[in-house]
Amino acid sequence: MLSDIQIEDLSQKMTIPLAGVYFKDELPIKLECNKTYIINLDDSTDDNGNFNSGTHWTLLQINKYPNDNIEPIYFDPYGVPPPENIKKIVKQNFKQNLPFTNKDIQSLMNNSCGFYTLAFSYWINVYDKRSKLLYEDVCSFMSMFDDLNTSIDWKKNEYILKHFFQSSEPKLRKEIDVIKPISSISSETGKGQPDMMKMKVDINYVK
Repeated sequence: MLSDIQIEDLSQKMTIPLAGVYFKDELPIKLECNKTYIINLDDSTDDNGNFNSGTHWTLLQINKYPNDNIEPIYFDPYGVPPPENIKKIVKQNFKQNLPFTNKDIQSLMNNSCGFYTLAFSYWINVYDKRSKLLYEDVCSFMSMFDDLNTSIDWKKNEYILKHFFQSSEPKLRKEIDVIKPISSISSETGKGQPDMMKMKVDINYVK
């Protein structure tokens, strides 16, 4: 799994408007619009006060349009609803409930959650053929991937994901292998260590 340092580095290279990388309990109370928040579902410390290394990356973004309309979205590549504290912060900031994607596109065969969140953010913020309408762009991104609740073709999803991290220079691109890791980025100190399990989060969605 990517560390926070690696996510910040890749975000800069992909020109993603990253607001920050946070543990779930460290998400700022005041949120900025049109920026990506990448959130680890772990808290910063465990019950004994020890620092956690991180578990699973998700994404939050709130877009504001020139007409002052606000559209929030929460993305978990496992298709799981947002935790209560994230919904609460969005509600306090924007007086809105928090829509979320519900398609499971990440296989338990990998720990690519950080890459999925970066690809998602790139598509809705940077991709030159996006509609610039948040929910339309979210739907178009999700439509590329199979729902692994009903499909076993996780290799298709991995193949698509890896295209987001190919070099922009055709001569430097390599053949995509869905078995090998997406990146050979070496491990760095920071949030995020290898984890192959889906994490339990709050599933009570406030209507």
